[in-house]
Amino acid sequence: MWQSTALKALKETLELHRTDSQWALKKEEAVLYNRWFTPDTINQSLDAWVEVLEKQADEWLGRYLLPTDFCQKTLGIIMAGNIPLVGLHDLICGVITGFNIRIKASSDDSVLMKFVVEQWFNKLPEWKDKVVFSDDFKGLDAAIATGSNNSGRYFEYYFRNIPHVLRGHRNSLAVIGESTTDQEIQELGKDIFSYFGLGCRNVTHLLLPSGFDVIRIFKAWEPYSDIINHNKYANNYHYHRAILLMNLDKHLDNGFVLLKETETLYSPVGMVGYQFYQSESEIQDYLNAHETEIQVAVGFGQKVNFGEAQSPALWDYADNFDTLNWLLQHYQAASKS
Repeated sequence: MWQSTALKALKETLELHRTDSQWALKKEEAVLYNRWFTPDTINQSLDAWVEVLEKQADEWLGRYLLPTDFCQKTLGIIMAGNIPLVGLHDLICGVITGFNIRIKASSDDSVLMKFVVEQWFNKLPEWKDKVVFSDDFKGLDAAIATGSNNSGRYFEYYFRNIPHVLRGHRNSLAVIGESTTDQEIQELGKDIFSYFGLGCRNVTHLLLPSGFDVIRIFKAWEPYSDIINHNKYANNYHYHRAILLMNLDKHLDNGFVLLKETETLYSPVGMVGYQFYQSESEIQDYLNAHETEIQVAVGFGQKVNFGEAQSPALWDYADNFDTLNWLLQHYQAASKS
């Protein structure tokens, strides 16, 4: 099955980042180009991709009835760039379904994405002319676009005449229960501070049981205090702290992250919102009310454990929308046309 061969080639391509000198130079270039990217966050993303491709690729492919030949239709993919290689999953889905693919990489992540595509398809000569980078999206047969909520309105109009998947901004939350341990709260720090909190799967809001001692959170998160040494994160933290102080807004501050009681799901970089609940039914009410805004919920009573928000499986699709199944449906339609 050629899909399995393609994913194996991708895994081998990404594995080389640990030893290959070309990879080392590209990672340095990516850090210089986007100061939100660091060697640690780039390596975190690459290692995560290698792990899921190694452990889950066969099972993932086995869940679908896949095509045996290439599609002659063209898929456009407009990628985000908030964390390293965040658009790779959409590209993989396009490859698995055999579409011609036109990519518009985010300017924030163009260095890594273009390098991955070049190295990957060097191993797959039959794909040489099927995947290109372009700003021209005329003549597409389908599109996947990720951006801000504002850009989503533009995409909705621009792609109105073709099948499309549009993604705006979402946030994630964590539920802490009465039985949640300090170790679990420490693991929650990964969900908050990985990639400096820039991803849709980063937790920005906490639901806490009534009477919970919020100081426990600060103590558990002490291992992440070095994050304040990152210049761009520190600028955000200090800016929002100044706003809170000027407005006399009640908040908690441990020197590297701000906690503010609020019902709002979104919190800016350097800040985490929290609110208290009286019963488990209130948790579900909040989840239901914000269903279209939540990317993932972790912790007490949730399917995702503390510390695993940024470790999605290959079948954990953005916005809980099965992108691969959607593309397969359009592949079948294209084959009949």
